[in-house]
Amino acid sequence: MTLAPALAAQIEAAYDFRGHCTVTLADGSVFEGFLFNRELAPLKGEPYAEFMIKNSDERRRVPAASIKSLVLSGKDFAVPFVPPQKD
Repeated sequence: MTLAPALAAQIEAAYDFRGHCTVTLADGSVFEGFLFNRELAPLKGEPYAEFMIKNSDERRRVPAASIKSLVLSGKDFAVPFVPPQKD
């Protein structure tokens, strides 16, 4: 199965982002979590993304085809802190 380029780009952006993302699935359910693994072109099986669910110990593997959208909704912890400039 080949993913739509726009969905593959959303998944890659969420993987590169070091914060939480909000995921909407095709069935209308929504959850927030950290995307820690993905396989968009597996040698066997279907493409998937794996999330650590926010405020939970749960890890969830989601078939990529069931993802409707991903929104980068949390703070990116990889961005270094820059103190505000004083005038």
